[in-house]
Amino acid sequence: MRRPILTAALLLAAAVPAPALAQGEPTMPLDQVRQGMLCQASSVVRGTTISTFDIEVLDVVSGDRAAESPRILFRASGPAIDATGIGPGFSGSPIRCPDAAGTMRIIGAISEGIGEYGGKVALATPIEQILGEPVDPPAAATRNAPLLRRARSLDGPLTISGVPAPLAARLRAAAARAKRPIVVTEALAPRSVFDFPVQPLVPGAAVAVGYATGAVTVGAVGTVAYVDGDRVWAFGHPLDGVGRRNLLLQDAYVYTVINNPVASGDLSTYKLAAPGHAVGTLTNDANSAVVGRVGALPTRFPLRVVATDRDTGKVRTQETVVADESALGLPTGGSPLALTAVAALGNAAFATLSGAPARQSGSLCLRVEVRELPKPMRFCNTYVGGGPGPNAAMLADVTSAVSLLDSFEFGTLTITKVEANLKLSRAYPQAFIRRATAPASVRRGGTLRVRLSLQRSRGAALTRTIAVKVPRGMPTGTRRLTLTGTDPDAGASLGDELTGVLDLSDSGEDTEEQTPKTVAQLATAFGAFGRYDGITTSFQPLTQESSPEDDLAALLGEGGGSSLPSGPEGVAQRPRETFRDPALRIGGSATVRVRVLP
Repeated sequence: MRRPILTAALLLAAAVPAPALAQGEPTMPLDQVRQGMLCQASSVVRGTTISTFDIEVLDVVSGDRAAESPRILFRASGPAIDATGIGPGFSGSPIRCPDAAGTMRIIGAISEGIGEYGGKVALATPIEQILGEPVDPPAAATRNAPLLRRARSLDGPLTISGVPAPLAARLRAAAARAKRPIVVTEALAPRSVFDFPVQPLVPGAAVAVGYATGAVTVGAVGTVAYVDGDRVWAFGHPLDGVGRRNLLLQDAYVYTVINNPVASGDLSTYKLAAPGHAVGTLTNDANSAVVGRVGALPTRFPLRVVATDRDTGKVRTQETVVADESALGLPTGGSPLALTAVAALGNAAFATLSGAPARQSGSLCLRVEVRELPKPMRFCNTYVGGGPGPNAAMLADVTSAVSLLDSFEFGTLTITKVEANLKLSRAYPQAFIRRATAPASVRRGGTLRVRLSLQRSRGAALTRTIAVKVPRGMPTGTRRLTLTGTDPDAGASLGDELTGVLDLSDSGEDTEEQTPKTVAQLATAFGAFGRYDGITTSFQPLTQESSPEDDLAALLGEGGGSSLPSGPEGVAQRPRETFRDPALRIGGSATVRVRVLP
């Protein structure tokens, strides 16, 4: 069982002592790199120990103006990689070659694959390019623009851990649609992320760029290419290529290298790895490397999930820290909060119910504190679901709400804390209206007592008597009283929601008219994610049919609501929240013929 993690403890643990700093190693400019040079590369293939393997420089490859910058073509060999080759996770592995005096100098870092079977032949980015300096290829460099255009960065898969199996399957499917390689597991971390000591970020060490850490971790793992003092260069290619960043710089733990010599699908051979301790801040997502500094941690906020098992009374608390890039204007267009919150809530729900029962119910209150408002933004919803359960609808609400926050562009929005209060049960409290009966007449302004005959899902029949207030301003005469309940939550949109959040850049599709223009308006829109899930009533003329969808749209002020007539007839037809049983969701609909008297 995962132990609760306290916010203070997590933040203190994140601020671990900084590892020892390495000084800049000697480098070799690209114009001194020659075909046939015998060199060594460094990378972690198991745990945190740096291994070395042999490199033979095959050529220096340049392109034309349409191609990328020059690259070093090499062949790798040695016990560390003979069985697997190299792939994502190896990016950033430094290559050291001897100069004329025998001094080992870094010439570049592994960065791209070319689709070669076995993954032994690949490309490296010259060290000058990694460090952001001009590159001068040797005169003997081979022009091979097609090869450079065909090359693919060895981007480490986005690692998401702390995710239950049912949600992991949906995330993988969504990742395939989003064309983003990911590794999703229920508990991909050392027994505790702090079970291995803080690792110095030296060339060849495993390094992670973290979006979130704690009960849930979200990040990408690669290799340190170069270090100078407290500055660290890694990956040999961009993460998202968006410039300034404010993400977690972490050490990492490598479990093993997964072999896939034919590079089928989106993943070739890759390192199965997990981000570890936060040791600094990633500050730059450049064209040929990611760059950070060891020491101070980035701006971040806690995500706290409190999950209660209504059947047993047990309470589970989980804490995750999320990197905050709002001060930079969300460089990718969206924040990692939606993806992290989905993983954290899914993890908490799965752990609370010890699985994912098909029939379950629950409630969620999501609370977001921002510096710009004296009170938190919040909404609460209840969920009753069959099939995939209510979690799909719940998680879709969370992603939509966070997308609303990400889309806000009319001022500063600084999140200081997010808290989700989740209550779940294995019960399925859903009933459906079979029929309704009521007195034949009622006066305007009076109260009509309606008796509902209900059928509990896979259970007994029951009744409820509800009071319906008759509007004073409605017309008299015979009307059709329409009663509309709330059906189970299907949550069919979760797949689309996950596809959006996986690219960490979906900030919603609100039009300019729909987008809140003040923080106060944003809080109101955020609160509107809370839904009424009881019975609504309206008085329709006998000659006009009204569907439950029309009633709901009118209640929410959408679609059908704009088509309501004005005057007394509009008063009669407007749906009103009438009855909600806190212990039972009532779905379906019914009508009753009633004469309204003066």
